[in-house]
Amino acid sequence: MRQVKLLLLGTLLLLLLVPALQAKFRVLPEPALAGNYSLSPHPNFSTGNLLANSYQPELERYLEDRLGLRTWAIQVRNQLAYSLFQVSHYSYAMIGRQGMIFQPEPVNTYLGVDTISREEVAFRVRRLRQVQQDLAARGIPLLFVMAPNKARHLPELLPDYLPRPRPGGSNYERFMAEMQRQQVALLNCTPLFLAWKDTARYPLFPWGGTHWSAYGAQLAADTLLGRVEALVHAPVPRLRPIGPPRITTDSLIGFDDDLSKPMNLLSPPEGAASVYPRLRPAPARPGEKRPNLLLVGDSFAWGLMFFSPFLQHAFAPASRFWYYNKTVFLPDSYQHEEPGVKREQLDLRQQLESRQVVVLLLTEHNLTAREFGFTEQVFNLYHPLTALDNARIDSLAKKKAEHANWEEMAKDPEHFTQRLHEQAAAEYDRQR
Repeated sequence: MRQVKLLLLGTLLLLLLVPALQAKFRVLPEPALAGNYSLSPHPNFSTGNLLANSYQPELERYLEDRLGLRTWAIQVRNQLAYSLFQVSHYSYAMIGRQGMIFQPEPVNTYLGVDTISREEVAFRVRRLRQVQQDLAARGIPLLFVMAPNKARHLPELLPDYLPRPRPGGSNYERFMAEMQRQQVALLNCTPLFLAWKDTARYPLFPWGGTHWSAYGAQLAADTLLGRVEALVHAPVPRLRPIGPPRITTDSLIGFDDDLSKPMNLLSPPEGAASVYPRLRPAPARPGEKRPNLLLVGDSFAWGLMFFSPFLQHAFAPASRFWYYNKTVFLPDSYQHEEPGVKREQLDLRQQLESRQVVVLLLTEHNLTAREFGFTEQVFNLYHPLTALDNARIDSLAKKKAEHANWEEMAKDPEHFTQRLHEQAAAEYDRQR
């Protein structure tokens, strides 16, 4: 009995000492955690911080982040949760049937959680159509590209506990129907991906990612470039497959593991193999040209540049990618931002009118984002408010102030007045 007690005591001491010794000497190499992790800095000691009780918790976080074997412990916990209970400790990952990993936000959009009113959808599409006409009058075609949603593409693999979507109740259905009604120049990849789903040789979405796979991006790029050729009335350089693709489970590139990697599992999920087509430049065709492209979009655009150089091969070197209409990138990869250039510093008119084609590319959970402000900016460029417009907005704001909540206004008069003016401007904007 005494030996058992000593063994238990020795085991307990070992469990306490090993992490401390590992933290001190780092005998065993530990893997780095993926995702948005950062180590807490060592706190500055001072009497004021000590008395304010801010030094102690900061020191605790500093030591906790550097505890020996911590990353392995996290990975073991995460692996057990995933393998036994189909649960992810990464808040941006949702585990579906057969272990398929989804991003919650696109799933909610597919279910219709963030649906916009039909009136608002009609207004936004009308504004987009006007911008297309404004650019077309200057010889610049604008194409709206709807990237596919993984949840809409693979609804049969969503978790069982989710409700069924209401037919016609999503932003995707409302926007696509309205764009067709108003004859917006549109490339909708969603039905294309559904049509390819049963016949494609390889998955169009990766197991552990939320964006299209390299194979799906290849099909999308071929279709997009075909539409661009029709818009600019000339062929553009293409890439073609050479030999069988590379299939791998441990050398993923791009965004193929942008959900599974931050889950920090001991081993990748089953079925996580990715397929990367081997591509080479296709023979040049008579009359080929590389148009000057302005691409405005979300992270789906990287799949057209990062897996293979579709965009940088087909378009002129002066082409640019405006990521979320905020950051300017060369058509190369997300590691090559145009040095020292910010979107707001650029002359919008010069940027637009120096292009030969403009592409707006986004997926459906970003339909609420108003094309990241791009459509409004272009509309305001070509349809600026006149003095009469501003006078009418001021008059409308005054009428709103007459029926305002005075208690709320008294709390912050300046901010309240500004908000009323913004509401009046938005209301007037929908009337002109």
